[in-house]
Amino acid sequence: MGRSSGGGGRSGGSFGGGRSSGGFSSSSRSSSRVSSSRSSSSYRSRPPRDYGGPRYYGGPRYYGPRPPRRSSFVGVLSSLIIMIVCIAIFIAVFAATGQSSDKIKNTTERTPLSGVVSKTDWYDDQIGWIRSSNQLISGLEDFYKETGVQPYIMMIPYSQTYWNGSTLNITAADKYLNQIYDSTFKDEGHFIFAYFACANDIESEMEGEIRYLSGYAADTIMDNEALNILEGHWRKNYNDLSLSTERLIGNTFRETGESIMSKPTNGWDFMKIAVIVIGIIAVIVVVYAIIKTKAKREKEKEEYTKEILDKPLETFGEDTSDLEEKYK
Repeated sequence: MGRSSGGGGRSGGSFGGGRSSGGFSSSSRSSSRVSSSRSSSSYRSRPPRDYGGPRYYGGPRYYGPRPPRRSSFVGVLSSLIIMIVCIAIFIAVFAATGQSSDKIKNTTERTPLSGVVSKTDWYDDQIGWIRSSNQLISGLEDFYKETGVQPYIMMIPYSQTYWNGSTLNITAADKYLNQIYDSTFKDEGHFIFAYFACANDIESEMEGEIRYLSGYAADTIMDNEALNILEGHWRKNYNDLSLSTERLIGNTFRETGESIMSKPTNGWDFMKIAVIVIGIIAVIVVVYAIIKTKAKREKEKEEYTKEILDKPLETFGEDTSDLEEKYK
């Protein structure tokens, strides 16, 4: 099955600042460290707090009337309502992002490949940076279980065949990957992920470029969005300096598989969450209004009763002399 390097062949490319075919040169991993040292500084003790109003310097004190105290029940209820509303708003905003700190938003529903791949080796390390193959293969196997696509990692040392000075020769690189695909795989469900090391590259820096090549069947999974998600996870893990090369790549594929095969998030999901949150808030407001109205009516009833009891009997327009004599 012959394939040309033109538009009719497998899809190949690279990712960097966007999904451009120009690739990217990774920034130094070691230079991304942020110093945690704190600068020393001196400070003066805080001056006495001034609460405002007249100060007391001795002599008689005047105590004005205290403001009426709110019912402890109403205060607690108000605080509870505010807390619930804040929690509901937080949940809605968090859900609307469509992702957590560990997951990247996916909007496409994908069906895993089935019966397409004839399993092969998982990687070809021509540089010698992968020392613990189990850590790498574990992440690649998880990706395969999620997607049905088998990734194949290539670590390719610097060669002038693929580099023109500091620029990767895209044509030469993609031609090489097509040759590898034809000679290595007998199916269209593989995805080659190749790291081309640049001149004077070292493992702690990894300033080379990445190219990928996916089979026809793998294209149904590794679409543009999936590749952008792969890039996002790569960059996140790339900046984690505690990760070895094998963990960097293994974690990237494991997390990518989970993300691209997760349930898509869309506007209807956000609408459902918003309706639920609004419903909860509406119920809380209604209950609060009922309780507050009831308390107000009880208070008005008490005030009216007190007002009646405090009025002199003469105000009712009756002769109360007999009652006064009786209760003297």
